[in-house]
Amino acid sequence: MANWLGIFDYVVIAIMLSVSALIGVYFRFSGGRQKTTDEFLMGSRAMGIGPVAFSVMATCLSSVSVLGIPAETYLYGTEILLSIVGIPIGGFIAVYGFLPVFYDMKVATSYEYLERRFGKTTRTLTAVLFTLQMILYMGVVLYAPSLALNAVTGLSTWTSVLSLAAVCMFYSSQGGLKAVLWTIVFQALLMYTAMIAVIVKISMMKGFKETFSISNEGGRLIFFDLSGDVTKRYTFWNAIANGIVYYLATFGTNQSQIQRFLSIGNLHKAQIALLLSLPLMLLFRIFTVWDGIAVFALFHDCDPMEDENVKLSSPDQIFPFAILKMFGSIPGLTGLCIAGIFSASLGTLSSTVNSLAGITVEDFIKPYCPCKITDIWMTFAAKLLAVGYIGLTLLVTFIVANFRGVVEAATIITGVVGGPILGVYALGMFSLTANEPGTLVGFITGVIIYLWMGFGSYVAKAKIPTLSRSTSGCSTNSSIEFFQVTTPSTLLENITHSLPFIEDEKYVFPVYKWSYMWLTFFSLIIVIIVGYLASYVLSYLISLPDVKPEYMSPFVRNLYFKPKENAKKSKCNEVELNEKKGNVNPSYTITDET
Repeated sequence: MANWLGIFDYVVIAIMLSVSALIGVYFRFSGGRQKTTDEFLMGSRAMGIGPVAFSVMATCLSSVSVLGIPAETYLYGTEILLSIVGIPIGGFIAVYGFLPVFYDMKVATSYEYLERRFGKTTRTLTAVLFTLQMILYMGVVLYAPSLALNAVTGLSTWTSVLSLAAVCMFYSSQGGLKAVLWTIVFQALLMYTAMIAVIVKISMMKGFKETFSISNEGGRLIFFDLSGDVTKRYTFWNAIANGIVYYLATFGTNQSQIQRFLSIGNLHKAQIALLLSLPLMLLFRIFTVWDGIAVFALFHDCDPMEDENVKLSSPDQIFPFAILKMFGSIPGLTGLCIAGIFSASLGTLSSTVNSLAGITVEDFIKPYCPCKITDIWMTFAAKLLAVGYIGLTLLVTFIVANFRGVVEAATIITGVVGGPILGVYALGMFSLTANEPGTLVGFITGVIIYLWMGFGSYVAKAKIPTLSRSTSGCSTNSSIEFFQVTTPSTLLENITHSLPFIEDEKYVFPVYKWSYMWLTFFSLIIVIIVGYLASYVLSYLISLPDVKPEYMSPFVRNLYFKPKENAKKSKCNEVELNEKKGNVNPSYTITDET
């Protein structure tokens, strides 16, 4: 059931898009005017801590989170919130175990590290797979909110898609990383506004305590399901395991994030920026789950997916439907909340586009192009790449339009490369035994197993029981809200709607029933185990180069290397010079791996 937006709603959305575009114009004609690759891709390595912290938060959390997490909470409860345990754990490991390595080596992309540690093949393969993954993911991020909003507001799906793509293409290609970061600060405020507005409004309607009381009675407040059933969608164990792996991969290896940390130009400031982003992300994730709790309290006795007057076709539409129901009578407020949802898409799209342009320049063009290209032409190429990647995203969006369940598709897409790549970095930074041939064997094995399990489960569509929902408060007349005279016949019908639907289920291969929350963690373990064993065996069959201290994480560096007796410690500029010349750092000697 679609309800058209008012003129003031469209004005608010247009203002949000216009401000984003104007920020791109400002940075196009300020500072160095985006004439060098260092300024366009890295912000001249002089970005502030604040914009980077906001950017890290917004890049991690897209429209899929804004729409999907409230829907997951509404259907399955709050156990998903425990994934936030991974935010401080993953952040701490990245701050002190990963970032120092990237800064010590003065890399332009995270994949440049992999070439120095393993070889060019590892760098190219991981960069290519990450690029493909992010193009697919951007298609989902662009399409998901447009589809959901179209169903409940009448806002044209393709008008939304094309408008977001055009604005993102403009300010990303014109203003570079500076425009991306400062636009995200503006967009992040709108994201928080949309989420907080829903919480406040429902709390005013139902009461703060009553909101949680209703959700508790409805079985939504779940935090310690200690079940060992790997097929259960959310448990205490899979939420924490997935959270740690996801956020460690995001903070420690994802180029979209590493690029922002490197743009600060100072390790200490980059570490502060990452640490400051952690509470922002914790707060954001708490708000998204809280939105799910509040929306359930609003619809606890009249599920909009079962209500004959509404019949939403997807859980992703529940959050925007709640926005429309509560704020539809207030001019402009619905538009403000929808602008917040669009902002979540723009923040992720612009950050990803800029990082993909950097990967193409630094990991594909420079290492393989036989001719020497001036920095002016390289900058021009980077701007064209930003435009080109948005174009590819639009093509992918047309393909995604034919998929079922965009949130599930997004989860599978992001995990297929994220977990295995984290395994490669873990082997490189924490083990002297790991070498390129063995690591590649582990990486390819992890990707193949993930593809088999992830896409197998997506195609098999094993039935996942949701928590009970009710239609006891739904009205038989669409003009009457939340009121119904209950008769014995309608009571029996409502009880039926409240009970989980049971039918004979077709046979599904057991592995395809695994919760998607386990897949990334499982693929990481596969890469580490297979990669280490293969490296150990191959180390006896082939000659391998020595590993330099700078390649190892500070957590284990002192376990493998120790200063030579009576040798002076090298200064930072001497370490960089030795690195460029290919010399081993003279202030360390190698010890046997334990």
